[in-house]
This record gives sequence, C-alpha cells and structure tokens, in this order.
Amino acid sequence: MKHRYTITVLFLLLSIFSNAQTRRIYGTVKHNNQPVANANVVELDANHRYLSHTKTDEWGKFTLTVTGEKTSIRVTHDDMTRFTSKIGNQENWNITLNKKPKSEKDKPIKKTYESTRLLAGIAQGRFIPQLVCVEQLSDTTFCLVIPVRVYSSVEDYPQGRKAVVQDYNSRIIATGNCIDDAIAQEGIPQRWDPIVRTTAIEGPTFTHEVRDFFCYPRFLFTKTELEYMIDHSSELSCFAVDTARGDNYWMYYPCKTFAKEMQKILNRMLK
Repeated sequence: MKHRYTITVLFLLLSIFSNAQTRRIYGTVKHNNQPVANANVVELDANHRYLSHTKTDEWGKFTLTVTGEKTSIRVTHDDMTRFTSKIGNQENWNITLNKKPKSEKDKPIKKTYESTRLLAGIAQGRFIPQLVCVEQLSDTTFCLVIPVRVYSSVEDYPQGRKAVVQDYNSRIIATGNCIDDAIAQEGIPQRWDPIVRTTAIEGPTFTHEVRDFFCYPRFLFTKTELEYMIDHSSELSCFAVDTARGDNYWMYYPCKTFAKEMQKILNRMLK
C-alpha cells in the first residue's frame, strides 16, 4: 500500500511538472501590413523536430502551445520567406513575412526526364530502383528531384538542405543544394507508385501516421559535377539526402547503369 501511495504521488508530481513546462504563445502574421491566413506556425527543437503546430486564421492570428523557452518558432507560407526565432520567454509575436527573392527555383525548366536507372534504395535487403526526375535549367545547371518521406503534412524540406555525393572513402565529390522548400504533399503521384512506396518502410517514427507524406526537393547540380560523376561512376558510393529532421539521412545508391543513363539524359537535354 505504501508503494502504491508513493507511485501515485510520483505520477502526480510528474504530471504537475510536465504541465508547468507547457505554455501558450500567440501572435499575428502579416505581409505588407495585411493578415496572412493559413500560415504554418510550428515549434521546433534543436534538431528541427516538429513539436507542435497550428495555422493562422483569416485574420492572421494564431495561438500555439509550446513546451518551453529553449525551442524555436517557425512560420512559413507559400512563396514567402520563412521566419524562425528562439521562443525564450516571449508570449506575444507580431511577425512579418516577405516575398522570397527570385532564385534558381524561379528559372524556367527547359527539359525534364524521368529515370529509374540512376539511383536505388535498399529496403528489406532488396536493391530497389528509385524514380528520379532530372530537370534542365540552363546549359550548365540541372536539378535532380529525389522524393523524401517526411513525418506529417505540415513538415517541409527546408531550403539549405543538401544531397551529398560521396565516394567509397567517404570523400565528398559533389553537393546538390536544395533550391526550394518542397512543401509536403499527401499521397504519392501515380507515376511514382509503387517504386517510391516500396522504400517507405514503416518504422517507429512513422507509426503516428497511416497516410503517405512526401516532399520532392530539387537539388541543384552543375553540368561539371554531373560529368565528373559520370567519369567516376565506379567510385560513387552513395547520395546522402539530408532530411528535414536535420538528424536523419535517406541513403540512395548509384545503379550500375548510372553513368550510361546520365550521359544519355545530358545528351538529349543539350541537343
């Protein structure tokens, strides 16, 4: 009986302590002094994990329950610049979003090719071809679109993440910079199924969602980098795609046909 009493008290104390760590913050999101409706407002920990989420209402107002003072608030909306700040002890937030400046992502796409002969993933011990889209922006710049599964419909693939190409000595031989925010989409477009779905193994981090959420980030590579990878295809080890969580990677591996297929795509695009 004494032990039960002690356990009950401990649970009550833990509950009180837990509740004391949460609090509410509120604020308004505007652009050009006009309210921004349906903006994503999320709380992030130090490893970019999404802890809580809400959206602004039609007047641009939001209320968010946060877990403490050491986390961060992030606000995103369509083609506007993201806002990120440490929460600290601030309760009331007046946030202004601006239009994103023009960048590589705004360049018109000249040609597009899709292939399952470039990269592959390993799922349940099987080497599974991965559908990759190659976009031509200019004679010297190209994008590889590599789907990445994310944790929920509100999680995006932040600009600044990379696809790092390594050789068998873990030496970085090319880096593709993500040039868009790649907002998560529910489900998988039909042309990507079932190839992408087979790599989406359910694990402990995905058990809270039964739906599929994927981002399709565009990684910018130069023609020189792609040609180097073609010439050194036998040395290529993997494409390490840095995910939105910041502490996780999706690993893809060059197919045996990588060099021949990439050269064929470049030849078609540069005609």
